[in-house]
Amino acid sequence: MVSVDRNVKIMLEKAGYIQKSRMITIDEAGNPTEIVEVVIEGRRYGIQTDELQQALRGIISARTFKLRTNWKQYVSSLAGIAYLSNSGRALNFEFIDGSKFTTSIDSLRSLLTRRSPYAPVARLPISTTLGAHPRVGSAQRALPHL
Repeated sequence: MVSVDRNVKIMLEKAGYIQKSRMITIDEAGNPTEIVEVVIEGRRYGIQTDELQQALRGIISARTFKLRTNWKQYVSSLAGIAYLSNSGRALNFEFIDGSKFTTSIDSLRSLLTRRSPYAPVARLPISTTLGAHPRVGSAQRALPHL
């Protein structure tokens, strides 16, 4: 439940789930890697487990990739990022198309420790998605090309 105003409470709408991948996944460098599979509204995405662990600690934003299958499962194009919420109690997903989703840190940790088979994912209400990304500063500039 998200509190937008003191008197107004909004229930989050379930949009998908996260599970440990059951297939060996080949990353962009051609190496086998362990991922968690994020299924949102029927679309499959993947996050490398190492990056997810760092995102849960608040160190980095984890890259979220589209997944494709051709005999094996492959990491495809970048679809968005996953980052720790400001409260530190949720992992937020922000996709290139502008859609935003969230999952509880507790349910994600129980998934990673194999106490739970999946973690639910909910769509964030529009009113909470109007702010800027918490890890991006207001005075950004382009990096020089080397």
